[in-house]
Formats: sequence, structure tokens, C-alpha cells
Amino acid sequence: QREQCVIPHADAGKACSGKSDCTGQCLAGGEVAAGSTTTGTCQRDASQNFGCRQRIENGEAQGTICVD
Repeated sequence: QREQCVIPHADAGKACSGKSDCTGQCLAGGEVAAGSTTTGTCQRDASQNFGCRQRIENGEAQGTICVD
């Protein structure tokens, strides 16, 4: 629990297939079965590090994680 600035990433919303395509994370747009081949969108800003999210790495959906 700390204060931080929430600054949008320049590539927010761009199509991606992994973190290497984004300043932040590459996130699934909805629930996708882990291990499925898919694409996502680049993270909007650091606020998306909290709540539930599913990363995409190398074009493959990872498991969903929830962070308070």
C-alpha cells in the first residue's frame, strides 16, 4: 500500500503476443483457457497490476492471477 503515479503506457491497447511487444504486460481481453494460442492487448497502465488478469506469453495464455 503505497502511493504511485498512474501514467498510461504509450503502447496501451496495442495487439500483442507477449511482454516483449509491450512496455507493460500483454493481457488477455477475457478469460481464455490456459495454454491456448491467443493474442492480447498491451496493458493500459500500472493500475492493471491489481485485480484479476491473465498474461499472454509467446502467443500462449497463462493462468489467471488475482492480486489485491
